Amino acid sequence: MNADSVGLPRKPGMAGALLQAVLVVIIVASSLALGSLAQEIPLRYLLLALLLIGGWAAYAVLFGVTLQNTLPLITLFFLKPLELGFYLILILLVFTGMVEYLRKAELKLLIPYPLAAMVLLFFGILSAIKINVPMGYTYFFSAIIAPLLILTLFSNVSVDRVSLFRWMQSVVYVAMIVGLYGIVIAILNPFERLGSFWVTAMTINGFYTAAFFFAVTLALYHTSRISKAFNALAALIIFFGMLYTYTRIVILAVAFGMFLFMLRLKVMRYFGLGFLLLLPLVIPSSMTSRIQMGFNIDISLVIRALAWYLSVAQIIKHPIFGMGFSVWSTWYPHVIPLKMLYAQHSHNVYLNLMVEMGIIGTAAYFYLIWKVLRNFWKRCIAQTQDILTYGMWVSMLALLFACITDIFIEQFSVSILFWISLGLMLSLSNRKENDEQLR
Repeated sequence: MNADSVGLPRKPGMAGALLQAVLVVIIVASSLALGSLAQEIPLRYLLLALLLIGGWAAYAVLFGVTLQNTLPLITLFFLKPLELGFYLILILLVFTGMVEYLRKAELKLLIPYPLAAMVLLFFGILSAIKINVPMGYTYFFSAIIAPLLILTLFSNVSVDRVSLFRWMQSVVYVAMIVGLYGIVIAILNPFERLGSFWVTAMTINGFYTAAFFFAVTLALYHTSRISKAFNALAALIIFFGMLYTYTRIVILAVAFGMFLFMLRLKVMRYFGLGFLLLLPLVIPSSMTSRIQMGFNIDISLVIRALAWYLSVAQIIKHPIFGMGFSVWSTWYPHVIPLKMLYAQHSHNVYLNLMVEMGIIGTAAYFYLIWKVLRNFWKRCIAQTQDILTYGMWVSMLALLFACITDIFIEQFSVSILFWISLGLMLSLSNRKENDEQLR
């Protein structure tokens, strides 16, 4: 058994009956919640959701209900992330996880990092009690339920490097489509910040950041020249999609990730150095103007500075339990001097989580992330030259770096990408450890 997890054994009959009962409760509760949510969603989006569900059902009939088959289909969510789609994916993951769990010879539920998980759930629920806007519940699910659910799922399902490869490649396919459309509409609207198919140009950069490094990794990993060229082209398209959102942090995140690649791979030292030197030549003129504004007077910098200052003040005032999820959005308008300085959140995921659920809950949240990344490094990267696993590790670090000025991994549209990636890393780490113990 993994030392970082607790196993809860069950008798086969008892476990099967328990999981079936839980599944029925989830289906009923989800039907009520989704029915209420669906009333506020445009018909075209409902039809899209039904189309995706039908596609998954047909795919499952042909190839079976497995997590490995389901993950590539989940990446279609990133074409147009919708709140309804987020909940549907969580339900789909629960259903798939239960099916795979019941196939196991020994029904033993493994809970990863149980102490941190319980602390996170406890403080997350306390913060959820204080919610006063509907969006707060979405943040509760994306910051608390999604991590605990996905990590538990991947602890109890065995995956291999093929699953990791397929997940990364599928994300690149979707990001290439999204990025290409983003470039087209950005050229047609040169002075507007547009997020391709996504609602906002800022949030999409969390997705772009991970997808860019997935593409770079696969360009290095493939042996076929055609595959290398395709993924290199995808990386370029995704990168330009990032640039045309006019978000400065993505440039720093790309530079940070490229630096990590340069430390590991000699070939990347020349390529990365040339890339960084040529970077100013490919930055759109409208983004250049935005960067120059940062050295003079830029209202977005003032907004962030004020949000960070008041975030620290609130953390000092509510250090243990926080304000509650999204309470900031209704509290903040009453304390800022001008409406133009309004910020929906702290513009920093580390501060924002402490504001919402206190220091202890936030520590548990990032402890889970740190343990997965650390164990993945020790078991799957440190003693190998595997570019696939190293690229995944770099991608997650670059995404965390980008969260310095936003809350990407807390938002439902990026949370799914981040935690499924960590789930794959966790499962591969556990598999590597188990293989070593059997030798």
